[in-house]
Amino acid sequence: MNTRRERKKMQVKKSISENALRLFLTKGFMNTTVAEIMEEADLGTGTFYNYFDSKEDVLKYCLGEKINEVRHTVEEIQESSLEPSQKLSEILLTAGKNFEENSQLISMFMQFRRQASGTRRESPHGSIFREILVDIVREGQGKGVFRKDIPVGIIIEMFMGLLQSTMNSNMEMPFMDNLKQKLYLFLEGLGVKQ
Repeated sequence: MNTRRERKKMQVKKSISENALRLFLTKGFMNTTVAEIMEEADLGTGTFYNYFDSKEDVLKYCLGEKINEVRHTVEEIQESSLEPSQKLSEILLTAGKNFEENSQLISMFMQFRRQASGTRRESPHGSIFREILVDIVREGQGKGVFRKDIPVGIIIEMFMGLLQSTMNSNMEMPFMDNLKQKLYLFLEGLGVKQ
């Protein structure tokens, strides 16, 4: 049970992160200062460092919060009574919707990671969902609705690639339409032919 003090700390952290995110999206990450964030949050600048180490830390926290929201939804989908192909569809569409709604935040984060490390790493949704996806694919193979002649690792890579390729697409097609077309082709190839 959260004490009053813990709730207050959570409220302050949330206020800092929400104000930071708003400023990052309007002014840009590099053009936003800690002092501006704290002024927007109506808190002293020194208070920032009780909650975050840097602006980058706030950016990671904001993205982490969005990913946690999606993870809860994905876990609910995994536990549902939907058929495996429906589960994969719902998961991909949930991830796609999250990307579409938070594309600026995700782009900012990926740009920061490339600058910080000099290389491009796995997208932020990657490792979190892998285990869930493996379970769903194995469930589908066990029920005889997914092909067993394709290794699970290949299926997962292709599935994750659907979102990645749509994120990087230059096609003149709405994002979710593009994603749905790719999902259809993927599921057609994965399904056992009767």
